[in-house]
Parts: sequence; C-alpha cells; structure tokens
Amino acid sequence: MNVKEAPALLTVMSWMIITGCTTPPITISENDVRAVFTPGTTVRMLWDSTSLPVNVGATGGPNTYDFKELDFRLYDSVSVLAVTQIPQLASRFPADAVTSNEEGNTVYPVLSFSNRTFLRHGRARLLDTTEWYQRIIPPDEYLRLPVTFNTQFTTQKTVFVDTTYVNGLPTKTSADTSSHTTYVDGYGTLLLPGGAALKCLRLRVVASPPGTSKEFHYWTREGTVILIDSDQTQPDTGVIKRGYVIYFSPQTANGSTRR
Repeated sequence: MNVKEAPALLTVMSWMIITGCTTPPITISENDVRAVFTPGTTVRMLWDSTSLPVNVGATGGPNTYDFKELDFRLYDSVSVLAVTQIPQLASRFPADAVTSNEEGNTVYPVLSFSNRTFLRHGRARLLDTTEWYQRIIPPDEYLRLPVTFNTQFTTQKTVFVDTTYVNGLPTKTSADTSSHTTYVDGYGTLLLPGGAALKCLRLRVVASPPGTSKEFHYWTREGTVILIDSDQTQPDTGVIKRGYVIYFSPQTANGSTRR
C-alpha cells in the first residue's frame, strides 16, 4: 500500500467505526402500545414527591434522559378494563375503548385505537352521589402510530364536561376548544430508579395560543412512560421548572413486567 494512502484509509475506517457505534432511534409500533393498553394489564403509577427542577435532556440523539435519582412514590395501581365493563361508560364511549380504575375505582380515563392513532376520548369520575364526564370531540390524538423520531402532528379538540347527579339531570356543563402540536424531537436511553435503562423517544407537546402548557413525554417500546408537566416559559432542553413528574410502570396480562 502506498504510504500516502494510509491517512485516507484510516479516515474511512474511523468513520465506519463511529457510524457503527451510533445508536439509531427506536420505532414504537401500534402492537407495542396495544400490549400495555389492553384488558388484563396492571399499571403502577408513581409520582416524584419533590418539586425540584428536572433535566428534560436534549433534542436529537442519541441522548441520555436520566431520572434515576428522582424520588418516585407509588400513588396508584390500576387495572386496564374494557369500557363495556363499566355501565356508565358503555353508553357514552366507543365499545372497543379501554379504561382503568384509578383513585379507588372512581376515575376512569377512556382510550382507544383507530386508524393508526392512539386516542383519548375523555374521562369520568363516578362517586356515590354524582357523576362527572369529560368527552373529547373529536378524540384527542395521543400518539400517531408508529411513533418515529423527527415527526410532528397537530390536533384540535373540544372538551365537553357535564356533571350529573343520580337523578340523571345535568347540573353543570362546559365546552372548551383548544389545539396542540406534538413533536417527536429526541431519542436515546431512559434511566429509571432501580437501574432500568430503556431505549426511548422524547415527545414535546406544546399548546397553541392562548394555551401556555408544555409537556415532555418519554415513551418506550416496553410501555414504560415518564410524563413531565411544564409551561412555555421554560426551555425545550436542559434543566426546567416543572409541575408533576409521573412514572408509569406496566405489567402485561401474561405477567411480564414492562418496566
């Protein structure tokens, strides 16, 4: 080999090594999401008990999204149910939707899959003396499936709320129209308490004016999700002031923990 060719060859070899070590972003399929949001799954819901600033990480990737030091405390453990199992919901929401029995069988969020989207239809609060319903029309597009890096979508919805006493008469109703854009803007490794490390996609959900909210979601193929609430005064990367930080840890119907 000609000595003059050696630097060029070394450059090519170095490029191949660096390229080979770069971790590509994952894709989260509809089957990945369905495996969790199906009747028979148990989901543990934990929240960070501190109010300290949190590092939401960077866009692009691969990045490390490190939440292993947060003080997560269990606040609920719920079962995923068919909406038809709850009579009050069966008459108001699609028959193929699912729900879960949060806050001691009193709060029921309603979700479904349709046309390669994961939809939120609303929620209900069912107490001994009152019933409260939130219906989202059209259903809110929570995810467009498959979820892939460097994509975005905007969804507009009207949220209707009505409160009904046991005699069936609605006593309070409201309607609010809003929209938001979801950006799948980052990917990498999600570090969780206990040493779990999962590949993830970062989603940034930004409300359209006059809304001011901004959320960061970290979704994995295993179904584990971190949700961080914030607002548009905070940056898109690095350390931010936050509202709640919630950690969803599901166990599928076959007994496997999807941490």
